[in-house]
Amino acid sequence: MDDETETIHSGTITKIERQKRIKDRYNLFIDEQFAFSVHEDILIKQRLVKGTVISIEHFKVILHAQEKQQAYLDAIRLLSVRLRSEHELKARLKQKGYEPEIRAITLDRLRQEKYVDDGLFAEQLTMQRIRSQKKGRNWVKQELKHKGLQPEQIVQALEQVDEATEYRHAFDLVYKKYRAEFAEDSVKARRKAMGFLMRRGYSSSLVLRVMRDLVKAYGAANEEDMDFSEGSFEEF
Repeated sequence: MDDETETIHSGTITKIERQKRIKDRYNLFIDEQFAFSVHEDILIKQRLVKGTVISIEHFKVILHAQEKQQAYLDAIRLLSVRLRSEHELKARLKQKGYEPEIRAITLDRLRQEKYVDDGLFAEQLTMQRIRSQKKGRNWVKQELKHKGLQPEQIVQALEQVDEATEYRHAFDLVYKKYRAEFAEDSVKARRKAMGFLMRRGYSSSLVLRVMRDLVKAYGAANEEDMDFSEGSFEEF
């Protein structure tokens, strides 16, 4: 569109043609020459019809309106792939070359239309990571920070995590992955299992609880070989 500002002068719209490939965009011709294309919404809002006289100032208004509309559509496409935080959307729109003013206008519109809600996003992402991916709350907390969520939003989201569910996931993960190794060498298996759970973001207190219960599951004889002190986490 920048190149178009150099070539367009005042003139009269003599033809409006719907694009074949993109159905909601229209090509506009001024004085029988192709001038620019706009989204259907802009066509309607700016009252662009055959016979309309376009001045350079009017064209600038159209250009700005078209840029806002395109930024909005780009954001909607990003959200159609997956939910995103405001921070993520701002970053992607910046990558696409939109100026701060356009990015701010776009996010404000998305908020008003309820397409973005960081509080809800934090809660949904937390539940998805905890329930579907079986990550620990420390993992989720770091991910939410990385996505630009506010501290209070992170706290509220993590408050929704059921401790019993988190424990069950951690226990099941280790039991399925290391149960054979625990039967052969409980000390070696413990080290591997603790490291595995810590990397997935489970807290040290929860990991210790899982280790204790695994020992009980394999018999009291193995418990003497297990170190359940907080110092046992120093190697991780």
